[in-house]
Amino acid sequence: MNELICQVTDSSGGLARDFIEQNQIREVPFYLKFEDTDYRRENLDYSLADFYRHMDEYPDDLPKTSAPNMNDWLAVFEEEHAKGFTNYVVTTISSKLSSSFQDAIMAKNFFIEKNRDVQIEVIDSNTCACGQAALEIAIAKIIKSGRSFQEMIDLIHKIVEKTNTLFVVNSLKYMQSGGRIGGAAVFVGKLVQIKPVCEFISGVVHPVKVVIGRKHSLKTMVDVAVSRITNINKMIITFQNAEFQEDIDYAVHYFRKITNFSGPIYHSVLGAVVGAHSGPGAAGIGFIEDPLS
Repeated sequence: MNELICQVTDSSGGLARDFIEQNQIREVPFYLKFEDTDYRRENLDYSLADFYRHMDEYPDDLPKTSAPNMNDWLAVFEEEHAKGFTNYVVTTISSKLSSSFQDAIMAKNFFIEKNRDVQIEVIDSNTCACGQAALEIAIAKIIKSGRSFQEMIDLIHKIVEKTNTLFVVNSLKYMQSGGRIGGAAVFVGKLVQIKPVCEFISGVVHPVKVVIGRKHSLKTMVDVAVSRITNINKMIITFQNAEFQEDIDYAVHYFRKITNFSGPIYHSVLGAVVGAHSGPGAAGIGFIEDPLS
């Protein structure tokens, strides 16, 4: 049974623009602002290049972010319903990091009350950034597989908890100021000396390893990721970076070198909603087993 499925995401996954266009994914943007600006929509009103340039030039002007609200989600549901879509798969940043999931649920309940022909599954990714992107890439593949809506939803829920998100930052001050430091608080007091490798576990930041030096932190992040992968040829791999292209090129090259992996590696710029709490120079790797492999 080949049903018409609409894939909807919030913008925290940071999917590459070309991937979104090729797979006809609808993205509901987060909002962001600096001290002297109004709130702007991520990827629509403000480019990521300008966002990270501002953070780099004005390091004390810490950005604020706001989740898409119920009306933002409703607008997308209505637009796609007008095109004939009645089945939606929605993914959001971890509900422990943002209200995006709860707002999408409210929009779903309101929408299906008025449209009884609609099925909407809202999925808490339990992560963000490159891990969320890896999950959303997997979902795009599942949608193209031609499964029924319920078969697809059952398969997605099986893989959500298998998503891995590892990242490094140049400074923990952004995570600390935004209250998103979680278990990485153990590193506070050594903010200048170390480049910590962290991960998301059940939607919360946890430390993995204390590392000295930028290149060493990137290598360690990759080493930890590779140690968790059983079969490299069955994985969906994503890398993201906050505008420091040379760093992510180094990490990707090192990843391919130690794994001999020649398959596709997805890459995109770290989204503003996550970058606001990790800062310029943040880099990450997300991976999940391809459910169709």
